[in-house]
Amino acid sequence: MEELKSLDREGQLSLLARELPKIREELSITLSDLERMTNIGAKRVAAIEDGRQELKWSEYLTIIFVLWANEKSRDLLDKKGLFPVDLKKAFSVNNNAHEPTV
Repeated sequence: MEELKSLDREGQLSLLARELPKIREELSITLSDLERMTNIGAKRVAAIEDGRQELKWSEYLTIIFVLWANEKSRDLLDKKGLFPVDLKKAFSVNNNAHEPTV
């Protein structure tokens, strides 16, 4: 996981916190939807989006991986630079990932 050493974690956390309301709006995801998808409380997400609380690295990863499972949100993450190449390499993630099976 050499790639993670050069990653600007604080920058990524800040970027996602700023962009999350726009992403949710564009994808029509409510706070309740995101809570159900990530198990991160709606009140917590609202506080992060408002800047009252800071996003944790584990929450960042959870949100990124959940959104990555959908093609439309995957494109948004790439466009906004929210899932950097070094992080994808560290977790062996690519655009050709298969949809999860149930």
